[in-house]
Amino acid sequence: MLNLGAMSQVAIIYLSLSREGKRFLKKAVIKSSQLNKRLSKSIPSDLKKILYLVKNFKVVDKVFSSQVSDQLCFDLGRDKSAMYARFISLGCFNLLVWGKMLEAFNLVYDEEARERCIYIAFAQREWNDLADNQGYSFGELMVAAFDDQAAIPKQLTFLRQLKQGERKLTPPERFGKYYQHLQGVEICSRIEYTKEKAEIALNQVAPFVALIFMYIMVPEIPDGLKEASNPVGRWMYMLDELADLDHDKKANRVTYMAMVKDPEEEMRKQFEECRKIILRNASNPDKLIEFLEMITSRVIDARKQGIDIEDSFSNLS
Repeated sequence: MLNLGAMSQVAIIYLSLSREGKRFLKKAVIKSSQLNKRLSKSIPSDLKKILYLVKNFKVVDKVFSSQVSDQLCFDLGRDKSAMYARFISLGCFNLLVWGKMLEAFNLVYDEEARERCIYIAFAQREWNDLADNQGYSFGELMVAAFDDQAAIPKQLTFLRQLKQGERKLTPPERFGKYYQHLQGVEICSRIEYTKEKAEIALNQVAPFVALIFMYIMVPEIPDGLKEASNPVGRWMYMLDELADLDHDKKANRVTYMAMVKDPEEEMRKQFEECRKIILRNASNPDKLIEFLEMITSRVIDARKQGIDIEDSFSNLS
């Protein structure tokens, strides 16, 4: 009965997805199966885990559908299917990581918390794309994100819209710690593709961003979760740099992982640091550690075989 119930719920959620969501999910399942075979990994068959993933996907699809209209895509000159693939992959990954972090500390979070997480992930994606691909400065992006009265270029309207949507779900009287933490956002202006700044971004910006996700999902976080967020934030930043290593080298971007002698070994060491601190602090650490270990090994194995995982899913349009 449990299996039948889970299967029924998966089917119901699938049917409730947007048109883009149904198309992307079908392609993602096929792509995942192909990648698992190339990496000699087993295909997940636990229906409870599949239901967990599909429920998360539903929330990400919901936020995207509410924020990205055909008119917005027309105004920005962007293809909606391409936007969907690029934003949904990052949104799903962030929701998995930070959701499992909260679960490891037995912290309950609801669907609105998931939505707030997605808004931050989407805004992070849009911010980085505007900076990296269109050359907007930190100051210009700050104005678009936090000064609703200022005039901005048309290309910055989606970033502003995302931040406005986020604020509607994050009342200051409940999320005071989140807004207090945001006062240190200037630290993110230190991100530059130079040898001097690469390690600053890794050691200071990554933990700062990790706590943004934690504080926006739950108003109060225990000290143990704060401590664990530091190495996990660093792990996520290193994982992204490792996955993008070849792209960054072609673009002459200097990152921390591009400077180390053995990036794969550095990635393994960072996972071990995460494991040690999570075990010391979390009440329910096993699933989180298992997840981080699985992602670490798959990204390393994919690089060895010349597979670009992020690009594979970002291009499922």
